[in-house]
Amino acid sequence: MAFGQEMRGMWADTFHAGLRNSSETSALVAAARAANCNALFVEVRKRGDAYYRDGLEPVATDVVAGFDPLADLITKAHAGPERLEVHAWMVTYNIWNNGNIPPSQPTHPFNLHPEWLTQNNVGAQFDSSNYQLDPGHPEVQAHTFDVAADILNRYDVDGIHLDYVRYSEHSSSLNSQPWGYNPVSVARFKKLKNRTTTPAINDSVWLQWRRDQVTALVRRLYLHAWATKPHVRISAALIPWGTAPAENASLTAWQNTEAYGRVLQDWRGWMEEGILDLACPMVYGTSNSGFSGWANFTRERQYNRMAALGMGWYNNPISSTIAKVKIARGSSAGGKTSSGVVGYSYAVPNVDGISRAETWAAFTDDVTAESYDPGGTPVFANPVATPSMPWKTNTARGHLMGFVGNGLDTKFDGTTISLAGPVDRSLLADANGFFGAVDLPVGNYTATVTRPGYAPVTQNVAVTGATVAQRSLGVQRLPFRITSLVRTPAPANKLTISWNSLPGRTYRIEGAAVPGQWSPIASGVSATTGSSTYEWTVPAAWGAQAYIRVVEEP
Repeated sequence: MAFGQEMRGMWADTFHAGLRNSSETSALVAAARAANCNALFVEVRKRGDAYYRDGLEPVATDVVAGFDPLADLITKAHAGPERLEVHAWMVTYNIWNNGNIPPSQPTHPFNLHPEWLTQNNVGAQFDSSNYQLDPGHPEVQAHTFDVAADILNRYDVDGIHLDYVRYSEHSSSLNSQPWGYNPVSVARFKKLKNRTTTPAINDSVWLQWRRDQVTALVRRLYLHAWATKPHVRISAALIPWGTAPAENASLTAWQNTEAYGRVLQDWRGWMEEGILDLACPMVYGTSNSGFSGWANFTRERQYNRMAALGMGWYNNPISSTIAKVKIARGSSAGGKTSSGVVGYSYAVPNVDGISRAETWAAFTDDVTAESYDPGGTPVFANPVATPSMPWKTNTARGHLMGFVGNGLDTKFDGTTISLAGPVDRSLLADANGFFGAVDLPVGNYTATVTRPGYAPVTQNVAVTGATVAQRSLGVQRLPFRITSLVRTPAPANKLTISWNSLPGRTYRIEGAAVPGQWSPIASGVSATTGSSTYEWTVPAAWGAQAYIRVVEEP
């Protein structure tokens, strides 16, 4: 972290005052500047509703008619010499939090698409706190990405901040996750993994597949943001439950954490891959030693990105918050430092007062004017700039993203793209055909798609520094026709045709009395595995000669 740069963020949720009208946005900006904070993480998607206008989801019911909270906040936060960053905080998968009453807006995704909801292994959809969209459903992945991309494209935000980008913690335990059993997701898994039965909640392959669905969304958003507005930070509110692994802990120790093993959020992997600009682990407890443990682990796992430690202001007296800021500014045993802190929350900045106005005034005074160390300096004594992102201008590294097929196409789900060049990578297309790779050494690559039933495709890709190369790898279905000739033996009036079938495909059987004049005999013939056979009784009126063929259906 460069001298004079530090992330001093605060989360402002929309279950409380902050964005509903112009006076609230003015108060929020004034409070942040008074406390010498420099970044606002504002909840613009609470539970499938919007604190902005003309989006893909309905405006929240508590927003003043005609008012655009996000636009108004950005204008005020960016004005003047003490510019505040505005990060659009999205609750990612949690979509509604009332188990008895649905949202009042007809266009709310909960009302429009009940088929998108996740369920657990016994069919329940409400986890006692929330309904959640299923991360493994292709339409959920597409819609959630579209919501984030819409905000990014239409507003001058400084960041997109993902919250609840994980599976539910309710009823789950380490390496046993009961949520994610939406029928479409289960069918995808069974098809991709060649399974015939529904997986158990502790099936390790099923756990990893669900973990990969969350990662795929983060990767796609990260690459899209870089390609369209590279200055925008992609960040996430992350799970640091339990005791932190040691600074020098093995990968196995991470895999035994609640984040990875319980809610299937592999944020350490995201940082290593480079698909977050800023990690914000929510270390909300009151223990300074617990905070220090996660601070040290996180500092050592920033790789080529950054982390700001999340603090539970609401859960700590101001003296403890100040102590944690000082811990966050320390170094790990390996000499690594974090990029700052983010506090939850604007609504409740400490546990000492009886009203937000009183507690915020106390918080501001103590972090900017007073000090709990005799002769010490207040932790936020002066305004500072947010940290720069040096990896954004690294000309030795570039990125790649694209789609397999012609646009979004679920039939290419799980397709492998082999990337060869200065480094070799094996990439998988997600539920919508998207693929991507981050932090590639610059140079010339070839991207090759090989998929049974389709013509192989190879394209050359030039990866240049600090940019995202984009490719659509259009693959064409190979003609699939197997024809059986003259009917033999004639008295049997039967023709049998066999072919090598592909799982998940359907085929059409056609017959002809004259070559080339085909008529359908049967359609929707399902393939299982390996060789398939179809027997046809030829109509007597067709005479002594007939033909049969099998054609793969679109």
